[in-house]
Amino acid sequence: MATATLLNYEIEEGKRFLDALNEAGLSIDSSLWIYESERELWQLMLTSPLCNTGGTLKAYEAILKVFRQVEPALKIDWTSLVAVSPKHELIEGLRQLQCQFNLDFSGRRIVNNMVDRMLIEDAYVYQIK
Repeated sequence: MATATLLNYEIEEGKRFLDALNEAGLSIDSSLWIYESERELWQLMLTSPLCNTGGTLKAYEAILKVFRQVEPALKIDWTSLVAVSPKHELIEGLRQLQCQFNLDFSGRRIVNNMVDRMLIEDAYVYQIK
């Protein structure tokens, strides 16, 4: 079971994974760890245009292929990965906030904030594009 607190090693491993995805040429527009309180777990949400063009299953296949190839092996659970469209409601809401208020959420924590009628209890943002 995941911890209610996102640990430093998870943030570091998530960054290492994103670097591997970029090196593999897999387009990841936005990425963040987000806490899902109902299931009491952290999920690494990754947005890719591949979800729109090839479908979510194709996006997962490409993401998991890179995940398995990272050396040394990543210390995060592959079941925590979530592939979504760049048009996902939460991502679009965060993107709009960045533009509207000239913000950059990269490398920041978001705690107890409403975004487009959705509560973000806790999140760590790598990038929102």
